Amino acid sequence: MAWSILQFSGEEIIKLATEIEKAGKAFYDAAAEKVGDPEISALFKALGGEEERHLADFQALGRKLQEASFTPNESYAGEYGEYLKAIIDNHVFNINNVDGLVGGVVVAREALAIALRFEKDSIMIFQEFDKLVNDSGREIVQRLIEQEKEHIRVLARLNKVKW
Repeated sequence: MAWSILQFSGEEIIKLATEIEKAGKAFYDAAAEKVGDPEISALFKALGGEEERHLADFQALGRKLQEASFTPNESYAGEYGEYLKAIIDNHVFNINNVDGLVGGVVVAREALAIALRFEKDSIMIFQEFDKLVNDSGREIVQRLIEQEKEHIRVLARLNKVKW
């Protein structure tokens, strides 16, 4: 996805968040079919459904979001934009690499590790979005962050029980 930090708008936040959630859903759906463990497969199917609900939440956020008027505290011009671009570019998923990640999974534990990283990366990005949205948007973003945290708790518990 191409985006311009010079014009980082509410619309771009929604597009970016939607890309992340679509990639997460694609991973969970594909991994659910690939892993041989029925419990992990069921969890991935459920998490894929949650990512789909997050897409709807971001669409609602888009309707509420006004043009972002955010002035970052920077030590040089473009510093915040470079930071955002770095965390976005290094997110474990983008819609183009999901097949490669799933294809590389040999055991269920690997899929769980990728899922945990996805959730952590998403939280980091959503926390930055929280700084860019208005009050009504903040409510939605904070709810999404809490949901991603719950995903981490569930994945970590299952990982601990299984191994």
